[in-house]
Amino acid sequence: MAGKKNRRLLPGHTFVVFIGEEPFSFAKVTNLEAQIEYDAVVEGGNSLYPFFMRKPKTKLDTLIMEKGVRVRSTDRKFDTLAEGMYLKNILIILYGSTREVEKVFSVEWGVIVKKRFSDLDAMKNELFVETLEIAHSGLVAATVPNQS
Repeated sequence: MAGKKNRRLLPGHTFVVFIGEEPFSFAKVTNLEAQIEYDAVVEGGNSLYPFFMRKPKTKLDTLIMEKGVRVRSTDRKFDTLAEGMYLKNILIILYGSTREVEKVFSVEWGVIVKKRFSDLDAMKNELFVETLEIAHSGLVAATVPNQS
């Protein structure tokens, strides 16, 4: 019985994003990744075993967050997020199927580098979507320990 409980997979559709202390509802968050850049250095005549040396980052990691725009712009706090704005303490909290916190992603600081709206096309029946692209200091992922 205990083995089956450990085999459940975590759904990726129930989450909330906090920017500072404010909760925001997004439909989609992409680029949940962190990476390090390396150089491969070959020493002398020994090309079989290169050394990997960490190099300074040349490109910031980015988070992309999308949400549908509400009718009559009832989401005024979202309207205050503008390109060039610095953000502190971004948390993405992922909930399991029983609404318990399962995983937390955190970013210490970021800056909104792009704010984009979907295309207007009278030939299609699609939602109007607003997108934020946030360059950030690095993503940290933490799994919440089992509390039972």
